Amino acid sequence: MRLPAMTDAEFSDFIDAQVPDNPTILKYLITTRNKLREHQRIAVSYSGGSDSDIVIDLIELVKPPDCGKICYIFIDTGLEWDATKKHVKDTADEYGVDIETRKAYRPIPSACKEYGIPFISKDCSDKINRLQTHGFQFDSAMPDIIPGCKGGSTWWRGERGARFSITNMSYLKEYMMSNPPSFVISSKCCEYSKKKTAALFDNEFRPDLKIDGQRQAEGGVRASTYSSCFTPAGTHSVAKYRPLFFWNDATKQEYKQWRNIRYSDCYEVWGFQRTGCLGCPCSSRAEEDLRIAEQYEPLKVRAAYAVFGQSYEYRRGYLQFKEARKKKKGNEKEI
Repeated sequence: MRLPAMTDAEFSDFIDAQVPDNPTILKYLITTRNKLREHQRIAVSYSGGSDSDIVIDLIELVKPPDCGKICYIFIDTGLEWDATKKHVKDTADEYGVDIETRKAYRPIPSACKEYGIPFISKDCSDKINRLQTHGFQFDSAMPDIIPGCKGGSTWWRGERGARFSITNMSYLKEYMMSNPPSFVISSKCCEYSKKKTAALFDNEFRPDLKIDGQRQAEGGVRASTYSSCFTPAGTHSVAKYRPLFFWNDATKQEYKQWRNIRYSDCYEVWGFQRTGCLGCPCSSRAEEDLRIAEQYEPLKVRAAYAVFGQSYEYRRGYLQFKEARKKKKGNEKEI
C-alpha cells in the first residue's frame, strides 16, 4: 500500500481527525514532516526490527509532496534471521518502496574470527580489547595507567564514573581476575559489518540527513551520547534525526495498534522482545532467544554458537560467580 503524500491542507485535516490523543505521537508526526521537507537527500536505516518498522511507517505517512529523495538501507551483516530478511522484503512491498540491501563490508563471522567477539556490551568489549592488545594480565593488579591505553586502564580502575566503568557490573572485575578470558574480546564486528558498510553507502548516496530508530529508553553509551532527537550537521558530519528518541514502549505500542503495523515473525510468532544482531552476546537475552529460535531456524542458532559460543560460556561463568558472591555476602550479613 503505497501511501500518497498529503498536501498541507490534507495533513492538517488528518492531524485534527485521525491522530491518537498522544502528545508524543502528534509532535513527531509534525516534526518528521518538517525534517523531510528541510532536506534533499535522506538516508534511513532500516533493520527489520520493531523500531525501524515504526520509523518507516511514520516517514511514509507524513512525507510531503515536496519531500527530498529518501533511500532506505538494510545492512545484511552476514548473520541474519531468515525471518528478518523476509520481513524486509515484505515491508518494501507493503509500502511500495525500495529498501536497498547492502552486504557487510566484513561479515560478522569473519570479523569475529579476525578481531574477537563481544562480551556484555560494546563499550565493555572495547575496553577489554584495549587491555588485551597491550598484554594486560587480568589476574594481576594495575598500579598505574598502561601507556597508550588510558581508556582501558581507567575503565578497569573504575575511574570513568560508575555508569561507564567496570564498577557498574557487580563482581565482573573479581571474576575476570579469577578467570582471565582465554579468547579475544572485541566490539569490532559492529564496526566492520555495520559502520564501515554504512560509511561506504554514505559516500555514494551523499545524504544531508540520516534517520534511524534509536530510542533513549534503550540505554547504553550510544543513547547517552545524545540529549535531543536532532543533531545538526557539523564540519565533518551529516545531520541526524531520531524520531523515536523520546518514545517509550507504551507509545510505540499505541502507534503500532493505531497504524495496524505487523512486526516480523521474530516478534509476532517467536515472541522476541527485540531483535538486534542475531545472537549478539551484548544482549542479556541472547541464549534465551536462541533457545526460542531453535524450533524455527536451527541452522542460524548453530551458526550463532559457532561464532559467539566462547562469549556465552564466559558470561554464564560470570553470572554463576556473581550469584555465588551475592549469596556469600548475604550469609555473612545474617551472621
